[in-house]
Amino acid sequence: MLDSFEVGIEQINTRIDVVLSQSFELIPSRSFAAKLVNSGLARVNGKLVKPSLRVAAGDVITLAGEIFASGGDALPQAEKIPLNIIHEDGDILVINKPAGLVVHPGAGNPTGTLVNAVLAHCGHTLPSLGERARAGIVHRLDRDTSGVMVVAKTQIALTGLSQQFARHNQERWYLAIVYGRPSPHSGLAETWHGRDKKHRIKFAVQNVGEGKIARMRYSVVEALCGEESAIVRCELLTGRTHQIRVQMKHLGFPLLGDPLYGCECARLRKDRQRWAALEPLLVRQMLHAERLQFEHPVTNQMMDFRAAPPDDFLQVAAILRR
Repeated sequence: MLDSFEVGIEQINTRIDVVLSQSFELIPSRSFAAKLVNSGLARVNGKLVKPSLRVAAGDVITLAGEIFASGGDALPQAEKIPLNIIHEDGDILVINKPAGLVVHPGAGNPTGTLVNAVLAHCGHTLPSLGERARAGIVHRLDRDTSGVMVVAKTQIALTGLSQQFARHNQERWYLAIVYGRPSPHSGLAETWHGRDKKHRIKFAVQNVGEGKIARMRYSVVEALCGEESAIVRCELLTGRTHQIRVQMKHLGFPLLGDPLYGCECARLRKDRQRWAALEPLLVRQMLHAERLQFEHPVTNQMMDFRAAPPDDFLQVAAILRR
């Protein structure tokens, strides 16, 4: 089984290994992408190429389906990976996940994940709901999204938190830096959400009645660079894969730096000096899970955790304020 996609405008003249590593969460690094290219599992226009090839407009990248096969039910191994812990008790662990850290093992990233790190920290096996590779994981953040996450340390906690997330009883707020400024300043996005029919790794807004309903409230926190950009706070009312990235793109305000859903940023590029400072920072989507609120699964106490945006997010905002 193969999966193909056409090179986006923002990817033109970029090395193929860089394009792959930035476009797919299951491809964890440029070196891993290079191995895929060298082995023929990733091709350009159906041809074998070198990892150093720079793609051109109209190029079609084809990936072998086995790259995206399930990571199986292997027991993850503990690894000593630093964790930024916000809160911990006998039942839950709340962390501030850095951008670049994959949540759980899978194809392309069998080690070096949040699950591996938590196993080492806790010193014992975490509970799971039938898949050991996702031990302790109640919800997830994309590899390149930073911010607050909760992990269950006990079976009772996992069951209780999973039920809350399934019923959308928890509350989640994100900060995003988008291209353009939404008008009106606040609103409710309600769309039908599902896998993109032309690109199996992406998700897209579907026709009414197709996929699952996706709801999100959004509001402009700060306009940046005149009307060319903005910091937007998004409150998820449902938790669909890539939901904020897809809905903001659908509204016409894509996230800066998003490698999968794209953002040409034509108006920002006109200021060459500003763009020269911005471009090196836009290697990931500018999205941060700012706040997470839920009921403790054992004590029933309302828990409310926050994490300030990381340095790259703050630097992008600062450059756009100049």
